[in-house]
Amino acid sequence: MKFKSVKGSRDFLPEEMILRQQVIDKIRFVFETYGFQPLESSAIENWEILSAKGAGGEEILKETYNFEDKAGRKVGLRYDLTVPLARIVASNPSLPLPFKRYQIEKVWRYGDVAKGRLREFLQADIDTVGSENMLADAEIIACTISVFNELGFKKFLVRLNNRKTLSALMKYAGINEDKIIETLRSVDKLDKIGESGVRKELQDKEILEKSIEKILGFIKIKGTPEEVLKQEKEILKDSKDGKEGIDELEQLISYLKTMDVEKKYEINLSLARGLDYYTGPIFEVVAEEGIGSIAGGGRYDKMIGLFLGRNIPATGISFGIERIIEVMKEKKMLKKIKSKNKVFVVAINDDVRKKSLEITQMLRNNKISADFDTRNRKLSRQLEYAGAIGIPYTVIVGQKELSSETVKVRNMETGNETKVKIKNLVNYLSKI
Repeated sequence: MKFKSVKGSRDFLPEEMILRQQVIDKIRFVFETYGFQPLESSAIENWEILSAKGAGGEEILKETYNFEDKAGRKVGLRYDLTVPLARIVASNPSLPLPFKRYQIEKVWRYGDVAKGRLREFLQADIDTVGSENMLADAEIIACTISVFNELGFKKFLVRLNNRKTLSALMKYAGINEDKIIETLRSVDKLDKIGESGVRKELQDKEILEKSIEKILGFIKIKGTPEEVLKQEKEILKDSKDGKEGIDELEQLISYLKTMDVEKKYEINLSLARGLDYYTGPIFEVVAEEGIGSIAGGGRYDKMIGLFLGRNIPATGISFGIERIIEVMKEKKMLKKIKSKNKVFVVAINDDVRKKSLEITQMLRNNKISADFDTRNRKLSRQLEYAGAIGIPYTVIVGQKELSSETVKVRNMETGNETKVKIKNLVNYLSKI
């Protein structure tokens, strides 16, 4: 038998899981600080839901795991956490709005496997359903910035743009309707392939040279949000979509200022993202050069309407946990901890094993994580085991010490030992 996991999936041993939990716990803490409530959805969805037109897009559907169950029903594994949210909202019409939820769960996509890119991977999403106000988008961005600050990122940037202004740009540049999506996919690659690369892709798609010049001139606009919006407003002054998109971005920036959000955001006119269901502001988080996107999202006011029959506004963002963890490991931003246990209780021989078990349970009952040996091994083997799994302290229970109602507490890193009265043990361990 081959004992490898399926390609694109991974097993996580305790040491790796502890690192992952550090990240997930911090993200969850910030989500809940901002008032988002936990949600869990089924990993398996009806194919009718996953393949709904306008929900995921052709590219994602090609990567979606789908099959027939034993009853012959076509089903699939969820490829993101947004479509299940839309289904849940549509099937629970009594939910109080706005509905603010967070979800940290696995999704599956049969795509190329690379560093930080798996076929089974963890996502963390926050979404606000039921508010058209740009304050909801501003809160998503504020929460996002707080997450990366909490994780210890120093260099990161939230890029902002708007689906409506992108539509207006396409009309301004004279792009035919049937070429809008592929044109914007090329525009979105500006960071990866540069201006010359974008130009070549557009030429290969037979976009007219005058249209290419208009597009490249537009997406090169840089400056403060106010400066970018001013130039954008002038170029798109005759476009209804353009005016609406710019107005939304102005409101968004205004709310971020009112909330005193750290200025780790900019308006980037080349940002397009997956455009299948976005209807307004879109956002993406990039870390240091060479790392790429580590979070992304936007406003999707029509997706829930695909299932409900009437539109409900929504906005949200998804965090790429696998890529975030890879970056944090490379930058040594995570503290390596081998074990979540604080104490290993060691019995010096069989005569004191019963007492060692009593002490272990006493510590656990007082909320101190403790373990003990279930194999009745010798003292040296117990200490070796505690060291191998990274438990920082051992409590050594011996007959001599018990006669004076004491135990020895050993620091496994330094080897130093301290005699402690059993009645004071909980207090002592709580302070180290």
